[in-house]
Amino acid sequence: MCDSTPVRNWLIAIAVAIVAAVAVIIGAAVANGSWWYAWTSPIGMGVAAGLTALALLFCNRALAALDTFCACAGSSCAGACSNLRATLLAAITVLGIQAAACLAAALIAWIPIAGQPLMYIISGALIIQAALIISAIYFMSQLASCQVTTPLPPPIPPPTKPPLTPMG
Repeated sequence: MCDSTPVRNWLIAIAVAIVAAVAVIIGAAVANGSWWYAWTSPIGMGVAAGLTALALLFCNRALAALDTFCACAGSSCAGACSNLRATLLAAITVLGIQAAACLAAALIAWIPIAGQPLMYIISGALIIQAALIISAIYFMSQLASCQVTTPLPPPIPPPTKPPLTPMG
């Protein structure tokens, strides 16, 4: 039976990286609202870009683990593999855009209050992205159930010689 645990672990890592990025963005937005700490916002947005890029890397690792699983599982899991692959490819696209948006927000984040709308938009998009990853975990449960184990046939007893009968 094929092991889907690596795919699940990478999906969890993606979700954790996204949650961390959202927390850092919210912190950067709060700092941006202050006249005294607005200068720290670009640092926060740079860290958020790094965390989003890390989630992107984890997505690629999850895709590689999925390819390994699907090669092992065969055609019985083709539908579940296709669904999860499409979800991961969509996540890769969106995470790439979000990482670039974090870097763009870092350019204006040093101006007090100016970067907040963009920061909240990015954090909202990342929260929606987390929902996409949660749907990927649902597809992950399909991977676990798609593998049909065929029972082994009962063992064939070894041939026996007919009992000897006295000739009489």
